[in-house]
Amino acid sequence: MAYVQKLKYLCSKKASPHKHKRLRKMGIQNSDKIPMTKDLLMKYTLLALCAIAFLSYFAWGLPSLVISLISVGVAVGCDFLLSMVMGSKGPKNTMSAAVFGLIVAMSYSLGLPIAMATETIPTLAGGYEQYMYPAIISAFGLIVFKKLQGLAGRKYVNPAAIAKLLILGLLFMPAISSLLPADHVAVIDLQNPLTESAFEGFPSYYPMETTIFGSTLLTSYAIDPANPYTFGSFENPLPDVLYNMLVVKYHGWIGGFSSIIVMAIGVLLFAVCRRYIKWRITLSYLVATVLFAGVMGFIYGGDPILRIIFHLFIGSSIFLAFFMATDPATTPITHTGQLIFGIGLGVLTILIQVYTGFLGGSILALVIMNLTSPVLDNVGKLRQQRKKIEAKLPDAKHDATFMTYDCMRCGACMNVCVNALSPILIKQAHDKQDANKLMKLNAEYCAGCGNCNFVCPARIDLESYTLGYNMSTKDGKEIEQKFLNGTEDENIGVYTKIFSAKGSVDGQDGGVVTDLLLSGMQNDIFDSAIVVKRTDGYWAEAVVAENIDDVKEAKGTKYIRVNMMAKLKDLIAKGKRKIAIVGTACQVRAIRRLQKILLKKYANLELTIIGLFCYEIFDYQKLKEETKRLLDVDLDLAEKTQIQKGQYIVQIDGKEHSVSVKELNAAVEKRCIHCPDFTAIYSDISVGSVGSPDGYSTVIVRSDVGQKLLQKLDLAKGEVDKEEVTKLSILKKKRAQKNMAA
Repeated sequence: MAYVQKLKYLCSKKASPHKHKRLRKMGIQNSDKIPMTKDLLMKYTLLALCAIAFLSYFAWGLPSLVISLISVGVAVGCDFLLSMVMGSKGPKNTMSAAVFGLIVAMSYSLGLPIAMATETIPTLAGGYEQYMYPAIISAFGLIVFKKLQGLAGRKYVNPAAIAKLLILGLLFMPAISSLLPADHVAVIDLQNPLTESAFEGFPSYYPMETTIFGSTLLTSYAIDPANPYTFGSFENPLPDVLYNMLVVKYHGWIGGFSSIIVMAIGVLLFAVCRRYIKWRITLSYLVATVLFAGVMGFIYGGDPILRIIFHLFIGSSIFLAFFMATDPATTPITHTGQLIFGIGLGVLTILIQVYTGFLGGSILALVIMNLTSPVLDNVGKLRQQRKKIEAKLPDAKHDATFMTYDCMRCGACMNVCVNALSPILIKQAHDKQDANKLMKLNAEYCAGCGNCNFVCPARIDLESYTLGYNMSTKDGKEIEQKFLNGTEDENIGVYTKIFSAKGSVDGQDGGVVTDLLLSGMQNDIFDSAIVVKRTDGYWAEAVVAENIDDVKEAKGTKYIRVNMMAKLKDLIAKGKRKIAIVGTACQVRAIRRLQKILLKKYANLELTIIGLFCYEIFDYQKLKEETKRLLDVDLDLAEKTQIQKGQYIVQIDGKEHSVSVKELNAAVEKRCIHCPDFTAIYSDISVGSVGSPDGYSTVIVRSDVGQKLLQKLDLAKGEVDKEEVTKLSILKKKRAQKNMAA
């Protein structure tokens, strides 16, 4: 059942009381509430931009509002028309289009007051151009860089930024000499702010050398160039610079008219949508800009404070930092990647402004850094860890509709994953059938908690794409038809034989699994096996067994979950094509899903999957704590552990300590309560102690591969109590249904 269907069911009257308890655990306090959606996020952003657009009227007058209306109208209109033409490939997204249109308007440059007479584009220059070019940028950006670029699977550059650069720069510069505002190119020599020659053509100023930079800023960016000083003095223009750069300036982007207002509204938006907006980019950009501007001040001299203020607050910088640099679709998804992105953006901005004289350097720097995002996505990915984290889910937000959108790359799913996975990257790898990427991302290690689905504002069913997640009926039938054969039993799965057996090796519950592995290696059914071995106390990891000694060293059951994919990836990379894997039901599901993908690339790949009966497994850290509390033993010193007749048994120094499995509920892995599979129904052969007498194992043969593995193996066989196996299978299935795993 898809996540949206689950949530609808939870909110329905049909849901039983325990379902509403789960609803409250998910953060939903009332049955008519669901978490943040993309539309809601766009509404908050649109409100923030509208506030800036409205307030800009007091600096720029009515034309700034007209430009905003034109840009939004063109963007929304193009979005509507394209949705009719493109259909499902380009669905209508009015709210997102409106946000895009406003960003285009807010990033429209108005030029220098002292250059108004010669500017052709700025609003205050008059003429139809002041409205034509924002409309062109809005249409071009939405069609080419928002809609068509989206067909590639992701957006590589910020649509508003690249559209502005192309329309105002590259496309028309050969034909029209001044489509970029004249002040955007080589007005101030930032490499030499201490000499009068650096400002040739400007009014002559003779203040102290360290104030020339500030005087020039005032001359260029004050409302009245003839009398720029209001609060400061001729010798100390810093107060006036602060007023112009922070409170109100009459130059640059409409959205940058007041740095204080933009920052206040931006911070408020970040606070409301903190889980979904990439504030780390803004923070690292601002810090990097301050530090690198200080370095430039040290290199070239001048007042360092003035230089820092200039690079932080000139025209576009602040608006870009809060409303463009954080665009989720074109920026890195990992926290580390976001920090690197912000630092790179700050450094590039200053380099462009200092060494090219292009004072709109931040927008060019943004486009350049956007192109690094696919690489930065792979930097600092969250990794699986021993100690699980408890993710705190956000409060739900009211929204009456359920719609699914393309991923907006906010990264919220990664922040709440209890196993530190990357759910959206796993889904994208699954969509591309990229087996290597799935293995690299530990796609089978999902805990089944549903946190990723809950926080996703695009309402994407991320949980179902993790390899270990429960099979749909359709997927399960495909696996059975492709890999299994025999009689179908609704409780224990497809099988040809079921019997009780005892192996020749002294192992757990008859040592059958060890015998199967040894027989497979000796008869060349497989040349390596992925098994689980204790490596540090009771902590266990997946290891590769390539000989008899390796297999024997790994014997015995470990009741904690391990990552198998990394070892499978390594073996395939080494050219191994005959591989055995021993795992629990969730691991078997993951391997089968992956096997379907791998066979398309490696047709000669032969996997032998031995499944283990499993009602539940434990979190290593919590199991240690619970056994210490209940049995007063150190689990890391255990020689052997076993679950038998409802008891968890720990053997230390030859002495057995036991506790009811029910008393260990606090240590059970969360995903186990969602899993309906007790007997690993998609394996080639399943093995477990339930249904057999002491010292024996129940064996269920499910495929020709499983039958082949048994052919040359001499096992002592006995009768099995199938009803006992069926009983536990039904209990686990009912528990899963109760906890909405199916």
